[in-house]
Amino acid sequence: MKKKLRGYLFGTACADALGRPVEHLTLKQIRETYGEQGILELAPESPWTDDTQLMLVLARSLLRGAELELPELMNKIAEELIFWLDEPDLGAGATTKGAALNLRDGIHWSNSGLNSKTCGSLMRVGILGFIFRNDPEKLIKAASISGRITHTHPAADAASVAGAYAVKLALDGVEPEEMFEPLLEVTQGISQEFTQALESSYKTAYSSIGDEEGLKKLGQGWYADETFALAYFCILRYPNDYKKAVQTAVNITGDSDSVASVAGGILGSRLGIEGIPVSWIEALKENEKMEEMVGPLLEKYFQLSGSKLRS
Repeated sequence: MKKKLRGYLFGTACADALGRPVEHLTLKQIRETYGEQGILELAPESPWTDDTQLMLVLARSLLRGAELELPELMNKIAEELIFWLDEPDLGAGATTKGAALNLRDGIHWSNSGLNSKTCGSLMRVGILGFIFRNDPEKLIKAASISGRITHTHPAADAASVAGAYAVKLALDGVEPEEMFEPLLEVTQGISQEFTQALESSYKTAYSSIGDEEGLKKLGQGWYADETFALAYFCILRYPNDYKKAVQTAVNITGDSDSVASVAGGILGSRLGIEGIPVSWIEALKENEKMEEMVGPLLEKYFQLSGSKLRS
């Protein structure tokens, strides 16, 4: 589990960092800057973005209260989001900022979210799939409620549930192809937009269409349903190749870092830390900060797993 947790954490952060320089570029501009194959490698001291930063905010909340009932845990998450407002701005979206400001102004977390379907809630929830791996009911509820603290749109809600549950499935050893039905099941009835995006991702990945055209067909990833669809397409195409899946995810016209970090977290959970290039881990700025999270999160995971087994 330590290898898989490190795979999730570094899988998310390295993918996020690779996408960071190209997030606001078109594919044409990426190729003009980095060559015909696009951006392929992490430069030394590559920083992550708000995607990883907010995943760590959620991780710290879980360290403070994953064992609590959901309302109490959400209080911890709300507190950490308020603390986050004082951290360096790494490019967070207006929705997450606005919701955090609502929390700071005293609005309860059940009413702090905005009706946005951008991907800010999806990009941070994968860590829930690790912590609550052995308690799927709490996992699904926590992914939904913690997502709606910032993003209340049904498409964002469904994507949050799928993003966290996909990490759980990856940890369980489920092949990406076999994730499709469970993901449909846990998100059923939340958002027709998300269901259509998930189905389109699966069908497109198993069609004869090329990667570039397939990704273009699925959208640009600014909205949560598209973000998950694009990430899932990449791991379906390259289920055993973290590096290729992430390279495919970042070289798009769209939200490169978010699509990549979602795909990278899921595949990192599946393949473990061995699946991630050592050179990328070494090139990641503040990689020691990520390493410091491993022990406490692992301890919390086993604490929860033990109490679940005893119950």
